Amino acid sequence: MKNYLALAIACLSFPSAAAAAPQSPQQLPSSHSHQRYQSAAQQRAAIKAVLKNYEQALNASDVEGVVQLYTDDAVLLAPGAPSAVGIQAVRAAYTGIFQAIDIDLTFEIAEVKVVSPNWAVLRSTSTGVVTVLANGAQIPSSNQELFVLQKSQGHWKLARYSFSSVLPSA
Repeated sequence: MKNYLALAIACLSFPSAAAAAPQSPQQLPSSHSHQRYQSAAQQRAAIKAVLKNYEQALNASDVEGVVQLYTDDAVLLAPGAPSAVGIQAVRAAYTGIFQAIDIDLTFEIAEVKVVSPNWAVLRSTSTGVVTVLANGAQIPSSNQELFVLQKSQGHWKLARYSFSSVLPSA
């Protein structure tokens, strides 16, 4: 239970609020550059949507909603808990988390970097409250997160996720 609680608190840092809108280039030298710019903007929008879906599923304690957003070989790296490697381990981790706590977080995207056609990195922050189901205690949560996303069958999915609290230690 202690590991699930630590993982659950750590999961409070799951990102998915509004990604910063891309800045408009002052000049687009060619239609090819314009297409690349539009494509990059579309990729960032698709990544933002994945994270918004993640936030909604996380806050709804929806295990399957969260799991569907991960790749089959996903890795969840939560503080104070062993790495959850593979989709079944990720499912088990979220099942344990949602049995221990209720999460109410809002995510804000700090940056999105599409590093190749099939890989992207997202850095975010999250704030909110975690409620311990065993006793009703409410704990503030504030985290920083790093997501690695992979395009799988034409859709962005969460491949790796790590986070840490930015609150002072108790």
